[in-house]
Amino acid sequence: MRALLTFATFVILLASPDTSYGAGPGKIVWPKPIEILQGELIEVSVSGQEIAAVEGRLDKEKVVFFGDGASGFNAIIGADVDAKPASSKLRLTARTHTGTEINAEIPVTIKVKSFRQESFHVPPGFDRMTPESLTEIRREQAAFARVFAAPSAERLWEAPFIRPVPHEASASSFGLRRIINGKPRAPHSGTDLSSPAGTEVNATNHGKIVLAGNFFFAGGSVVLDHGGGLFTMYFHLSEIRVGEGTRVRKGDVLGLSGATGRVTGAHLHWGARLANARVDPLELLKKISNHRQLLPESTTPANEMEKKDGA
Repeated sequence: MRALLTFATFVILLASPDTSYGAGPGKIVWPKPIEILQGELIEVSVSGQEIAAVEGRLDKEKVVFFGDGASGFNAIIGADVDAKPASSKLRLTARTHTGTEINAEIPVTIKVKSFRQESFHVPPGFDRMTPESLTEIRREQAAFARVFAAPSAERLWEAPFIRPVPHEASASSFGLRRIINGKPRAPHSGTDLSSPAGTEVNATNHGKIVLAGNFFFAGGSVVLDHGGGLFTMYFHLSEIRVGEGTRVRKGDVLGLSGATGRVTGAHLHWGARLANARVDPLELLKKISNHRQLLPESTTPANEMEKKDGA
């Protein structure tokens, strides 16, 4: 079963305007209850002067927090584009420098988002695949599954993220639901940017090339691992200019946009993935920045949470 929520590192400290950062010995700033829409991201942070580390878990999924260099630990949460409405608990453990553990549970709610939908009919056999095509499709699926199953633990990216091309999203964009001959298809899991063939496609942030090749559906493809479970994808390229295993910097040219793979015209399919969650890559531009943002949080003394001494 696809995980409904997944996690990756985030570098911004979020603190309430009426809550002083580092509220003093024995106090921790915890996130308030979290609400997240399908295909979107949200930032969370835990802070306190005495905190040495933070761990988190949502159901069976481990939540990885990274320090911000001060006394805050941060993460981003993503909800899959096809996630079902649900409620859960984000279980957090803050460990102090003396080994004391302070626990908290934060309610998490996934909400439905309205996406564009289109319905049409095609001739019988439109989607019928040859044995050769099926072999290529299985190769494609295996290649992407392999890289998504082994994300780098190291955070490679730095805020902010940038657009891979300057063009706007096309009408056939993230979350689009198609109903073909009365049967619903999987939602569109990327954002299509209307870039003409031959446009230089840039890395949206620092990362490692973990996949570069040509595939049946995606055409010329590059996948960047940004660390902490965060990947970005660039499909339908007419030319690939990077090789697997190399490190790239934000803004480096990955290739040229095109119309390769199963498409009807030139454009760039730009995707983002947090572990098992397919999220709108435009959320990386909207939600991640290099300056402090102020969002509501709650400050709770340590003695109001479950507390235990570390070994």
